Amino acid sequence: MRLWGVSTRGRLTLLALTVLVLAAAIADVAIYVSFSVVATSGADSSLTGQAAALGSGLEESRHQVTFAGGEVPNETSGGVAVDVAVVSGQGIIYRSPQETLSGSLLHSIAAQVRSGRPGFWSVEGPARVPWRVYAEPLPGGQGSGDVLVVSRSVAELASTLHGLILVLVAASIAAAGLGAWLVHWVVGRILSPVHIIAQTARELSERDLHRRVEAAAGSDELGELVATFNGMLGRLEGGFNSLQRFTADASHELRHPLAIIRSEVEVALRSPRVGTEYRRVLEAVRQEVEHLGRITDQLLLLARTDAGVLVPARESVDVSDLLHETWARWSIRAQMVRVEILLSAPASGSLEADPGLLRRILDNLLDNAVRHSPLGGQVRLSAAPGPQLWTVEVGDSGPGVDSNFAEHLFTRFGRPDGARTPAAGGAGLGLALSRALARAHGGELELVGSPPGAVFRLSLPAGSRVSLSSAPSPPGAAPAQPEVRARWRKWDRWRQGPRPPLAPRSKAGD
Repeated sequence: MRLWGVSTRGRLTLLALTVLVLAAAIADVAIYVSFSVVATSGADSSLTGQAAALGSGLEESRHQVTFAGGEVPNETSGGVAVDVAVVSGQGIIYRSPQETLSGSLLHSIAAQVRSGRPGFWSVEGPARVPWRVYAEPLPGGQGSGDVLVVSRSVAELASTLHGLILVLVAASIAAAGLGAWLVHWVVGRILSPVHIIAQTARELSERDLHRRVEAAAGSDELGELVATFNGMLGRLEGGFNSLQRFTADASHELRHPLAIIRSEVEVALRSPRVGTEYRRVLEAVRQEVEHLGRITDQLLLLARTDAGVLVPARESVDVSDLLHETWARWSIRAQMVRVEILLSAPASGSLEADPGLLRRILDNLLDNAVRHSPLGGQVRLSAAPGPQLWTVEVGDSGPGVDSNFAEHLFTRFGRPDGARTPAAGGAGLGLALSRALARAHGGELELVGSPPGAVFRLSLPAGSRVSLSSAPSPPGAAPAQPEVRARWRKWDRWRQGPRPPLAPRSKAGD
């Protein structure tokens, strides 16, 4: 931002110049006053010394002044010319031949001394030359009104002070100018990374996010600014690349079922078909449409979590009830592929969560576990309460997750090329969505064991209703609570009836 058309560098230079001028002015005044006081004190000392020497030798008799040593001296021992005058109440009874001050001025000074004001005066002599005057009552004088007045010219001192002023002003101007130039140069060097950052930001586009600010900055605030800006560019580059990959993967996933639908419809329209063939085509189209709907629904949920608008509808969820219901639903599907689900549920306990979203997380984890377990394998579903967190773990007996892919396991459309890519695999959104839903609850989903097998742990805040009673149910057993036992009888009856065919794609796993 510019103020009055002046840049930040200019404003700092003007501020420094103002400070330097003020400092120089204060220093000049202090130097001038100090020198003036010292010089004036020297002149005053010479006058008092001369007055003391004259006072001990002057004698006044019948309005005549004599000096014990002969003629009245007209200069100090240091060779400074001094005028001497003795003024009585009747007039000037003695004055040096070279006395320059007027009689009226001498009478005025003598009158002030008689009124009790002896001391020094600064007066103006002939030709406006400055003089310094010292007056005191004459010691030993016969009349009580005799006053000794000694004076000297201080023109040389005034000239010296005038020259000092010129020197101080010139030196101050030079120092302020040099200081302002140095400040301008230093600020320019300091702010050069800011200019580079601004120039880089103006030139950046979505194709230049790989660029970084190349500025020589130390470990100070500007160095931190450069590092922060480069870090921001790195995050933007990673986010943009991730968005590009996400868009490409989403397009690929959506294109595949659309291609199947189009091919099925085109084949059906080539020639008349019997009813059973049309039914098969419609069934295939229905499955692909459901697959498209699941992908779209997951993408919408991920977009809502990214935007921070997905707020779980929290309510009290009985953990044992939820685990037994999930176990009952997935045991049927697991048996169709010869996989056994072992349940270890707490005897009681509840937490505050959105039951629909919580079921979705467990369905995604169990779908992955069942699909990646071999024939005759086992899937373990367990939960345990704690003082702060509920932990739910889902483990399988499959090949596990390759260590090279573990860090990409929760990325969207992230599917490894190794052990966990069966032909019937999903779109790669299940784990990413599950982690997003867990974090929306204030919890976390992570991979805690692999290989052999993969173990995923879901951690959720316990809330205020956690129960630490956690006697586990035996593996594969029905729930032990009387209030929920009747509910699971209908699952047992449904399990014993005709079993529907397993869909080619799992709802939870896509």
